[in-house]
Amino acid sequence: MGKDLVKNRFSFASITFCCVLVTVLVAVLFPSISSAGELDYGLSENRLAKIEISGNSEYSDKELKSLLRIKEPRRFSPMTLLGFSERSSMYRPDLIEIELKLIEKYYRRNGFHNASAEVDTIYFDDDKYGDVLRVIVNEGPQTIISSVELEAIGNLPDKLQEGLHYINGVPAPADLNNLGSDIYLIRTRCWEDGLLKVAIEPVMSFYATEDSLIHSAELLYKITAGKAYSVSDIRISGNVQTQTEIIEREIKLVNGELFKWSAVEETQLRILETSLFRDVSFTPVEIDTSNATVVMEVQVVERQPSYIEFGLGIGSRERIRVLAAWGNNNLFGTGQKLRLKTRTWLNYEDVQQLSSGTPEPELNYRYELLHTHPRLFDSFWLDTRLFKDKETRGESGLNLFRTGFSLGSRVTTSLYSISKVVLKVEEVEPLLHPDAKVQLSEAFDESELQKSGTRSIAWNYMIEKRNNPIRPAKGFLSNFEIETAGGILGGDNSFVKSRFDYHTYRKTVLGGTLASRVSLGTVRPYGDSLSRGADGVPYQERFFAGGVSTVRGYQERSLGPQITDQAELDSLQLASDVPLPDRPARGGNYLLLTNVEWRVPLPAPGNWNIGGVLFLDGGNVWEHWSEIKLRSFRPRSYPGDPDEIDSTKLWDYRWSYGVGLRFDTPVGPVRLDVGFPLKRARSSETIVDDKVMYHFSLGYPF
Repeated sequence: MGKDLVKNRFSFASITFCCVLVTVLVAVLFPSISSAGELDYGLSENRLAKIEISGNSEYSDKELKSLLRIKEPRRFSPMTLLGFSERSSMYRPDLIEIELKLIEKYYRRNGFHNASAEVDTIYFDDDKYGDVLRVIVNEGPQTIISSVELEAIGNLPDKLQEGLHYINGVPAPADLNNLGSDIYLIRTRCWEDGLLKVAIEPVMSFYATEDSLIHSAELLYKITAGKAYSVSDIRISGNVQTQTEIIEREIKLVNGELFKWSAVEETQLRILETSLFRDVSFTPVEIDTSNATVVMEVQVVERQPSYIEFGLGIGSRERIRVLAAWGNNNLFGTGQKLRLKTRTWLNYEDVQQLSSGTPEPELNYRYELLHTHPRLFDSFWLDTRLFKDKETRGESGLNLFRTGFSLGSRVTTSLYSISKVVLKVEEVEPLLHPDAKVQLSEAFDESELQKSGTRSIAWNYMIEKRNNPIRPAKGFLSNFEIETAGGILGGDNSFVKSRFDYHTYRKTVLGGTLASRVSLGTVRPYGDSLSRGADGVPYQERFFAGGVSTVRGYQERSLGPQITDQAELDSLQLASDVPLPDRPARGGNYLLLTNVEWRVPLPAPGNWNIGGVLFLDGGNVWEHWSEIKLRSFRPRSYPGDPDEIDSTKLWDYRWSYGVGLRFDTPVGPVRLDVGFPLKRARSSETIVDDKVMYHFSLGYPF
């Protein structure tokens, strides 16, 4: 699973998962238990075999049925898959009229003001052993908004209508309460100019048109602006353990200045970002209409500052993971944070594909001590981190041992962007894996893969506009980082490294999401490291591709340049651009990844949160810029003779496609992906890449 983490407070996720699993099994295997519980108070129960809908032309039967809480029998439920009969489901006839109101409400919200849904007949079907419910829908004419106007008393901000949902050409809702989101948007824009007492009254007038099936509506907002208010005082309440000045430094409202809604939103974000509070609210407690001033009360709800976290995880690469952490988010009441984190995992890796049986497990670990000083110099967060870890890189026959610390400052430049500067000092010792080929030691020595220290400074700028970081369905994420090491900073390595990632998410048909990613990276040595060529970049700073989160269908970090023994190449009579069967990966100095993934919820089985995925991945890493050839992006190459021009080479841009399943959990989706490589490689008589690769992990790959 690579970089994915599962963090659970006081084993909450583990307990929750067990409870959910038991509940699902009971509900699925014994649906009558849960159904009977709903049919109490002596009311009779009936079996529903089918719902038939007629009279609907604007919306399909499937769309209307999805609005109802009563459901037809599931074609592919777990019960039928286990061999049990489940040809009908339970329902209460006395609630049918209430159910049909849901269809009427849906129509009227979408402009069909006179729509109705009624029961035609209910009869028992002997073959299906249940009732057939026939529903007649009368849609009637649809009302469309023809104009939206503002009638103002007083001065209003500009561009109040931008971004409104109900505009010209949009179906007019029958209930004015459906305009609530647009009214709120107009009100907050008025609040941005201090118009706290603004009053908004929507009025909708209806007209017939030449088309009997279309009516017209004119929407008018009557707005009374009132006075522009300024903030006369700010009062804080609800804090017991936290010093008042800790909250005051997060407040962006300024006494004596005009009230601004954006300042309220930023203040709320900053206060919650401290992790000291569960909630924060803003209430105008004293409004002076004569002087146009307001006293704002900021009320906070504190959370327990100390916490313990524990988690378990599994994956196709890191088979078993154990995570534990202790932390305090309010050290001595100052708002400073102190955290101790440990992460231990077992890697079952076939090191360079040398194992004849089950690979031996290799224990890895990571220990971190982190301290955060919020709002240093009133704006910057100062993050200090000490770390020590060991990581197995079986594809390269290496074990990496790292020790170091970092000192970083970050600032939130807007509601959606964060800028960071990090100074890092680390010492890395790469050692041959116990199961690696002894002959590779010479190649590692030639590559100067030895203990070395790196001192670097990096700048990172991220724009986060996803609707949900864990389950993104729309928006985008942009991340740029540049790092320089060596030079005046000292150390054994001098290089410049940069990377840019851009993720997009768009809603599609069937309730799905089209997700895409482009990643570009480059790292170049300079100064004293330049004489070592591409090897002037330390191993741990190079780029790797292939595997569960980059290019599925290929083994983890298996793509790109390899550490090769020239004597072995000569004996096999292979060129240096042909992959070897033992895959001693060395990483590259240039990276390109392209991923497209269509995520769509699956209708079966039942109401389980299961989704399907279709994906197309592409990517590779290269040692030299000159190795990136235009023909490497060809859609297919073949595991033929290495001397053939159409055979797959190390520099080929690798493509793969596949399918996957997603099972949603409170901490993110559990995923299983099956990848099929489009560019398999051959080394002499051995085909290097498998026909199919299975990847198991937690969380989306991007």
